Amino acid sequence: MTTTKPPVIAFVVTCYNEEAGLAHAIADLIAHLDGLKRSKAISPRSYIVLVDDGSTDGTWTVIENAARTNGRRVRGLKLARNVGHQNALLAGLLEQIGKADAAISLDADLQDD
Repeated sequence: MTTTKPPVIAFVVTCYNEEAGLAHAIADLIAHLDGLKRSKAISPRSYIVLVDDGSTDGTWTVIENAARTNGRRVRGLKLARNVGHQNALLAGLLEQIGKADAAISLDADLQDD
């Protein structure tokens, strides 16, 4: 019998001026991440990457706090300036090459399932 290890998944979340609702979104994502880990659907090494697309509000501070309090489950990537959603997403995805088995993109507002 061959056992396969669950995949390491990187949830890549693009953020632009999301300070007001980001802490709630992060808490929701962490809960889902932990549930998937408990069910062994994903590796315990799976994580969330929050990409700050040059926000002008306190988005980066929220990301830094989440990364500090959640260990390796939450990581941040800060872009020097606003490059647009698609370029920010690409930067986040490219950063995961060699680190995760798969990357899943999400928007910070979590409106889409």
